[in-house]
Amino acid sequence: MTDKQKLIILSQPQRSTLEGLSNRRPQLPTDPIRDELVTLGLVVKQGAKWALTPQGKKVLAASSNRRNAGGFSV
Repeated sequence: MTDKQKLIILSQPQRSTLEGLSNRRPQLPTDPIRDELVTLGLVVKQGAKWALTPQGKKVLAASSNRRNAGGFSV
């Protein structure tokens, strides 16, 4: 594993928040779980909406694979 890669393991609420963002579900103005995802660099605010970063999309794709326990190297 190189220096750039780090393992991101999302909790179930973080995963569901990420999935909700990707499905454009309505978002609450304040959401501590979403704020954690912003800190991880997986989501970004675009005007009034929230969007997944390319890294967020990769993590979501990896975490949706049930054999993979939700961990993903980026």
